[in-house]
Amino acid sequence: MSTKRTILLLIISLAFFALEDIYAQKNMDDSASYFINIANENWHNDLALSHNAAQQAFELIPRIEDIKIKADAYVQYGISFYTKLEYDSALSYYQKAVNLLKANKYDYSQYVPYLAAVLAKKGHFKDVFDLIEKEQYSLNENETAFYEFLLIKLSAAIKIGYTDHALKLINQLQQNGNIATEKLLNRFKSLQGQYYQLIASYKKSDSIFNKLAFYYKSTDNKMDLAETYLFLAKNAMEVSNYKESSKFLIKAQSIYEELNYEYGIALINLETGTLLSWMQRYNEASDYIFKALKVFDNNQNLNELQIAYYELGWIFYSLELEKRAKKYLDQALEIAREIQNYRFLGSQHNAYGSLYTDLEIFDSAIFHFDSAIYYEELTKNIKQISAAKFNKAVVLEKIGQDYKAIKLYRESYKVDSTLRNYAGLIEGEWVLGEYFMKKDQNDSALYYFNLGEKHAINLGEKYFLLKIYEAKANLYSKTNNFKLSTDYFQKALKTQKELSEETKTLELATLETSYDLKNKEKELTLLNLQKENNEKTIALKNRTIASQRNTLIVLAVGFILLLVISYIIFRYLKIRTKTNHKLRELNNEIQEKQEEIMAQSEELQEANQYVTELNEKLENRVKDRTLALENALSELDHFFYRASHDFRGPLTTLMGLVGISKGYDLPEEGRTLFNQVNITVQKLDGLVKKLQAVSFLGDFENLKAPTSINLKDQIHKITDEVVKRKSFDRTDYQYDVKVYATDDKVIFYPVLLEICLSNLVENSLIFNYTKSIKIRISAEVKNEELILSVADNGIGISEDMKHEIFNMFKRTSQISSGNGLGLYIVKKATEILNGDIKLKSKQKEGSTFTITFPLSGITEIAKKYQDKVYSSS
Repeated sequence: MSTKRTILLLIISLAFFALEDIYAQKNMDDSASYFINIANENWHNDLALSHNAAQQAFELIPRIEDIKIKADAYVQYGISFYTKLEYDSALSYYQKAVNLLKANKYDYSQYVPYLAAVLAKKGHFKDVFDLIEKEQYSLNENETAFYEFLLIKLSAAIKIGYTDHALKLINQLQQNGNIATEKLLNRFKSLQGQYYQLIASYKKSDSIFNKLAFYYKSTDNKMDLAETYLFLAKNAMEVSNYKESSKFLIKAQSIYEELNYEYGIALINLETGTLLSWMQRYNEASDYIFKALKVFDNNQNLNELQIAYYELGWIFYSLELEKRAKKYLDQALEIAREIQNYRFLGSQHNAYGSLYTDLEIFDSAIFHFDSAIYYEELTKNIKQISAAKFNKAVVLEKIGQDYKAIKLYRESYKVDSTLRNYAGLIEGEWVLGEYFMKKDQNDSALYYFNLGEKHAINLGEKYFLLKIYEAKANLYSKTNNFKLSTDYFQKALKTQKELSEETKTLELATLETSYDLKNKEKELTLLNLQKENNEKTIALKNRTIASQRNTLIVLAVGFILLLVISYIIFRYLKIRTKTNHKLRELNNEIQEKQEEIMAQSEELQEANQYVTELNEKLENRVKDRTLALENALSELDHFFYRASHDFRGPLTTLMGLVGISKGYDLPEEGRTLFNQVNITVQKLDGLVKKLQAVSFLGDFENLKAPTSINLKDQIHKITDEVVKRKSFDRTDYQYDVKVYATDDKVIFYPVLLEICLSNLVENSLIFNYTKSIKIRISAEVKNEELILSVADNGIGISEDMKHEIFNMFKRTSQISSGNGLGLYIVKKATEILNGDIKLKSKQKEGSTFTITFPLSGITEIAKKYQDKVYSSS
């Protein structure tokens, strides 16, 4: 009883520890899920909180049991690297999550978008398309994941200007909108806004982004709100509404700085630089773009990097620094070609064209403008198409192709008017006025100058206002209206003075702003250092607390284990004392038993000697019976040989008589009798041939060496002979021979091939009661094996007969006209060459026999005759 109590206590202790482990494991998984949810919910409004939560979840991974929770922890940790622009690390953890789910046969489609996001950030848009194309085939079109995959493809298509492809995806997404979540629908709306921005449909784009901005603001989605402000800033910039653009950039900047999102801040610097460049504040513009360039270059954001190089190229072109301009444009063009970005290939060719225009290399300028028009037409951006055509018109005018030039000027002016691009309109009106003044069409020139003056005053565009004043002064001087000419010269001088003062003021403001920015950057750097120091201190304290907690847990568990082990040892010693006492008693009993066993051992030795003698007698008897069986088999082979030989003479005589009878004009009854005799003789002849085959196979070692045969010809020959031999019953046999070896020659035994094939074809003819008998014969040489197959549409073989059909004289039915030897002979012939025969059959549908002969052994025999296994005929 005490032993049972000890075992029971041990089991209870182990169960207690097991339950404690299970409870602890459940708590661990719940803790990980808690941190994962915090991280996932705050990436768009509190990056610091999400980073901390992702770190906590990642540290729990070794102790997480649930596979999906572990994968989520990897992904959240990857996002923390993604937001820090450490894309390779992010990709590594995303891939770990995918591989973990793959290994455990879980669905991993929800994590594919994370992989695609990293590739897109690095500008590898072709890889994005390849990834989504590969993974989306495993999804149903009604699944939410499939909808998200389409959004990823749409985003990539818009980024690189695949307009037609983007429009098809938009239509497909609109049709499947019922399966999307609210978050995915808002992403789709944002992409629609970007598409309209791409094709210069800025009103539609603004309408979508303004609605999204209101929604994101109401839901405190800071990250998406900042991105939406950035798109609104671009739209305003494109229609020369620089104040509105600046307002949205400032809003976006404040959000990204609050989130401390380096990539977003770099985007703001890029767009701010672009805006300042359009406002001809080139020094400030270059400072902002160089800041953005440093971030994009460090993190290999290829798409953004080529945009930065392109903008720098324009700036240095505008400053008439052609060599530096060409250097940056070359870098931008190289990256755009690498990532196949049609959207910016057009812009870059347009910049090259302008550069070569100033260098007066007009052929190269026209080539680049035509290239720009080609790429912009692919993206359907009418504003960029208009700009390229306008610049081309300038070149055409310079080389005297005025008719083509004015046509392009008017096309470009019409587009700027439609888009209300007032900056473009002012330049176009000045150029058209100059063109018509040169052609002495003064009324048309004055019309465009007046429009340009009005628009320039409204926009505050003093650079072109100065040019228009100078042009109008020259026009009035040309028409002898000296009073108005003097007035406009005075306006031009006043405007030039204002421009000069603004330039000085701007330079002073630039210096002050630069000084303020440097101080702010120093303050920001100091704050960042303090923040990093605080974070490290907190992390160190957390690790110390965790270490202390783990130490306490280990000590507690160790103390409990020590108590349990002490109790077990105490119980063990107590039980051992009782056991030793019992063992002494048992030892006395064993000694008594040993004496009895010794006596029994002597009796067993005598019995063992008797068994040995009996085994020797049995072995002798087995040898005698084996010898008798071998003699019987030899006599049976001799019987088959003698029987077939002795039957052959009378059969030949009967067959000859039947043949002679056909030459006589016998009465009907006589002919019928001879026909019956012929059928009987033919059947008996078939039986004799099979008996000869059995005898032949028994003496196979004395068979002639294998020879080279044409597989297709040999099969046709054998099948034709079988059908001809069986045609005595006047049956119309139909068969189809297919030899996949295509006239190959093979080293084989022609006799064995004939034995196997003729018996199988004969069976296909005999056991077939259909009106049209169909037999398919195929043969091929594959992997040094000859594979022979015979299929028919006969009566088939039942399941319970399949294991007996290869026995001698076995028939599949009582009414069968066969003799039961055919398949036995085929089986024996196959086994002689270490081959294999397989059967597939279904009653009333037919049977297929497949024989496989290894050719390697035959090849070794054939090598004695210096022949090859395969030789082309």
